[in-house]
Parts: sequence; C-alpha cells; structure tokens
Amino acid sequence: MRHLGLAAAAAAALAVMGGSLALALGALGEEQPTPGRAPFAAVGGGGVGARADTVDLVASFTPTPEPGLEGTAGAVPESDPPAASDAGDQPAGPQSPLAGAARPENANASPQFLELRDALASEIAEYQVQVGSIEVAVAVTDLQTGETISVGGNNVHKTGCTINLFALLATVGEFEAGRGDPSSVAYNIRVGIGGSYPPQVKQFLQKVFPSYEAGVARAQEMMRSWGMVLSEFHQVPYYPTGTQINALTAVEANLALAKLYRGEMFSPEWTTYTLAKLREVNAGLNYILPGRLPSSASVAHKIGYYSDRDGWVNNDAGIVTFTGSDGQQKAYAITYLSQKARTEYTGYSFGARLSRIAWDWFDEKYRLGAPPTSPTTPPPVAASAPPQPAPPEATPSPAPEATPAPPQATPAPPESTPSPPVATPTPSPSPTPEPTPGPTPSPAPSPTPSATPAPSPTPAP
Repeated sequence: MRHLGLAAAAAAALAVMGGSLALALGALGEEQPTPGRAPFAAVGGGGVGARADTVDLVASFTPTPEPGLEGTAGAVPESDPPAASDAGDQPAGPQSPLAGAARPENANASPQFLELRDALASEIAEYQVQVGSIEVAVAVTDLQTGETISVGGNNVHKTGCTINLFALLATVGEFEAGRGDPSSVAYNIRVGIGGSYPPQVKQFLQKVFPSYEAGVARAQEMMRSWGMVLSEFHQVPYYPTGTQINALTAVEANLALAKLYRGEMFSPEWTTYTLAKLREVNAGLNYILPGRLPSSASVAHKIGYYSDRDGWVNNDAGIVTFTGSDGQQKAYAITYLSQKARTEYTGYSFGARLSRIAWDWFDEKYRLGAPPTSPTTPPPVAASAPPQPAPPEATPSPAPEATPAPPQATPAPPESTPSPPVATPTPSPSPTPEPTPGPTPSPAPSPTPSATPAPSPTPAP
C-alpha cells in the first residue's frame, strides 16, 4: 500500500510540476537521477507538449557522492516527504507587498537608457495583447554606470527556483567567514544551482549551516541587509517551513546582482567563485536569458520555473558579460520574471526575446562605437619610413658618374675670364643632387629598378 500511495503521490506531483518526472520525485524526497531538462513547448495550450530542444542529462561535474549519502544524486530520502501540492512555491494566494517600501524605478536612467526601457515596455504591452493572460516584469542595470531601468520592476512575483540564488549567496558568505568547506558541498552546489534541483540546495544548506532552516533564515537576513524589502525567502522549493511563500521583484534582484558583480558582497576571490558557480549551468537550462544571445556573451544566472494553478511561472536572473570595443570587460544585470502564462513556452520564449533586445542595446553602446583612430595613424608613419632608406641607395650610383664631368670643365674656364662666369653656373648643376629629390620615396618602390637601366644605355651610343 505504501508503494501505491507513493506512486499516486508521484503522479500528482508530476501533474503539478508540468510533466517533469525528476521534479515529481524531488517533491517526494526520493532518490533521483541527475537533473537536466528542456522546456515543454505546449504552444497550442491543449495539454499536448513537445520538446523544444534536446536535453543533456549528464552534468559536467560528476564527483563521488559524499560519504554517508545515499542515491545517485547524493540525497537523503525524506522521512516525512511534503505533499505534492507543496511542490514549487505552493499555489499562491494574495501577495501583500509592503506599502511605500518599493525602490524608485528608472530614477537614475539617462535618456538613452530610457529608450531601452520604452522599447521593452512596448514589447511587453504588445505581447500581453497577443497572448492574453501573462504578467511580466523586467529590470536591466548597466554595471558600468549603475543606471537601472525596469518595467513592472516593483511588482511582486512568484520565484520558482530563482530564489535559490540567495541560498548560494548565504552559503558563500559562510565559506568566506571560514565556517564551511566548499569541497564538501561542491557536488550539491553544482546540481542544486547548475541543475536547478531543490533537493540538492537543501543538502548544501544542511551541511554548511546548523540546519536547513538556519540557512534560509541567514539568506533572508542578508537580503534585508542589501535593501531587499519586498522580496521574501521562506523555503527552498518543495520544502515548506510554514504558510509564507517566496517572493521576488525584478528591481531588488538586480540590486543584489549589482552588489555581487561589484564586489560589495564578497572579496574578489569569493566573488569570482560565486559567478563561476552561476555559469556552470546544465545546457538544457540556458533557454531564457542566454537563449538568443551570441557566443560572445557569458551569462551567470539562476533560472526558475513551475506550473501553478493560475498558469506557468518562468523566471531568470543573471549577469551578462562581454568584451567591449576598448578591450575591457563590460557587464549588465537583467532579471526577467513572468507568471500566469497559459503555457510554459509563452513565458520562457518571451524572456529570451526581451533578453536579446537588452543585449542589442548594450552591444551597440559598448561594442559598435566609433572605430578607434589609433590604427589609422600608424600606417602613414610606417609607410614613409621605408622609402627613405631606399633613395639613398639609388642616389650614390648616378651621382659619381655625373659629378666627375663638371670638375674637368671647371679648371678650363680660368684662361678666359668671360667664360668662367658662364661656367660658374655649371657648378650649379653640381647640385645635380637633384637626383636626390628626383628619386622621391614614391617612385622608389617599383620605378627605381626600371629607371636604373634607362641611364646606362644612353651613354653607350
């Protein structure tokens, strides 16, 4: 009977989690295979889903599970697994953001940056008319200038596994303080964060903190210290600790990402470590923010998704870095939050589209600027230098032949006084160094060789 009960619960969880068997098993706390997925493209909305792309189920990181842990994923089966209805962030009731606590939107943005905001707002408005029910929020921060623009940036959204970004940040804080061993939870972090797999997130919180609940509480503390007042972290998805649910706003997520990138959270060493962990993402989970970006873009991000009673939740928050035209690294933070979408495809594909619009703006600003003037200056200098050495070689050969003749004519004139004045001008030809100007650098490259043979035949006759 127990097995039948578990099978029924797994089927229920499977339905709640949008058809993902691995996620359904995770909701029950049983042993699971290494996670990896591609979204279901149920465009028609009639419940028929088709794979959008191929799933790579093999994570690049495959160490031996930690001693004492059972199962291929290194997860300990729950003695009292949560009900299937508790999976994800739980079906959401009314959310009550703190009045007056929201951060100002678009306050420090330049007119040029506001043009990007207007373009995003226009896309969102048109898309909502096109697809019907969907709520979207997006925030973009230029990490060179600190400017932030957003559309619906203070609207509170369901989080999915994007909230586990803050579980990672709390854990890195412990590492930096010397209260945890990164190698002991390397596998858990790789699968929990890079594979977006909640059971492994719970595992690394339990190993690093006195308890799983203590880890979540520490993450919430840190969020408050960074100025995140509307966002809430009460549970790792699948593992409720009460009736409160997780919440996130796009503006506050970007606030945290900006602090991370600028080294305002951790030392340079641990900042680099954290960004590296957020870049080690399963290939099947790179379909929102990185989905339509070129290979020149590097994206450190945390995805989140699940199917709720009122529609699909598809989120992604991260930092995009690339090399600018000046050879320096450029970066921007972007958070995309969507909920109440009719299908999964409706939510995630639009996130990829907005991500590309933001990329194009930054690419034009930092990579397609006026071409540098330095490369054009060197060519002239380099071109004039080689001709100068060439003429000297040509000048000495003709000069000796022409010069001897005038000296013989010069001594004769002394006998006749009148003629000397006439002869005196002849020395002026001795400035026959005219050849020197003649072989000006320009003809030197090709004409010089052909010109040399011409004079030699003339004296022969």
